[in-house]
Amino acid sequence: MRAARSTDRCPGCGGTRTWEAAQSVEGRRLCWTLDRHCAACGVQSCDRGRGPAPEAVRAAVVARHGTHLLRLEDPGARGGTVPKVFRDVFDLSLAGTARAAAALRGDGYEGTHPEVRLLAALLAAAGLPAVIDG
Repeated sequence: MRAARSTDRCPGCGGTRTWEAAQSVEGRRLCWTLDRHCAACGVQSCDRGRGPAPEAVRAAVVARHGTHLLRLEDPGARGGTVPKVFRDVFDLSLAGTARAAAALRGDGYEGTHPEVRLLAALLAAAGLPAVIDG
């Protein structure tokens, strides 16, 4: 799990609201959470989901932990496995899948640690070992 904590203004009362955004892997799926709490007015929210994280959650995790680079051990490997893994993990369009697969086969695919860890595990299970840098 990778998490980031911060504060912002509560939209309800204007007080200081604390929040925690996190991204993790459960089984063979990405998961995310966004918990918010305002001590001034007591409003609290706990959002959870499976699949790609909302941009605000992902951006907070990247800002706190940075990104990692995933590379195939054999960048010349071809076939439909790489695009299928990206579709399964990120629910990408065909064009998005092609761009992600091209990046992986090129200089590498950049993502959060949970994202590249899951991609590496799924690729390895399909017979395409990958290495995580960073």
